[in-house]
Amino acid sequence: MGPFGSNIKVSTFVPEGVPIISGNHLRGYFLEEPEFNYITEEHAERLKNSIVYPHDLIFTHAGNIGQVSMIPDGSKYDYYVLSQRQFYLRCDETKVVPEFLLMFFHSAIGQHELLSYANQTGVPSIAQPATNLKKIPFQCPPIDRQLQWKKQVQPMIQEYLNNRSENERLSALRDILLPRLMSGEIDVTELDI
Repeated sequence: MGPFGSNIKVSTFVPEGVPIISGNHLRGYFLEEPEFNYITEEHAERLKNSIVYPHDLIFTHAGNIGQVSMIPDGSKYDYYVLSQRQFYLRCDETKVVPEFLLMFFHSAIGQHELLSYANQTGVPSIAQPATNLKKIPFQCPPIDRQLQWKKQVQPMIQEYLNNRSENERLSALRDILLPRLMSGEIDVTELDI
């Protein structure tokens, strides 16, 4: 589980350090890394039960429930800290391939199982998230079958991550160039387009 809200407040944010994962980072299959709030490494160490790493699955348990993302290899940081509305699952990779479980929780069945523990009173939330996550039935194929599956889908996953990275790079380039173009600082009248 993420820490209690009183452990991470705006007053604890610093310009750089250990990034805090919030629901904004969990919109797709894999952690999105547009911008973060940060805490110091010393503060993160005090919240060590809320530190997550590549291959961990991150769930939102309050607010936009049903969000599930995995921290991929090659993410921008070595580790992250969860905000108070997230919880995580770390797989024993000798028994289950994290990407396989990720796809389960994105399926209609996985979403239904996850949301079946939702409490709709006040802010939507998953009651006792860690306890109820353990109750979700999951038909786990043998690890060798999962690894065969991963070998087949890994090129598609890598292409997805590469495309997302390229989109982020192009968006950043646009944000730099467009104001300069609009102000006339860059002249394109001579370009043959």
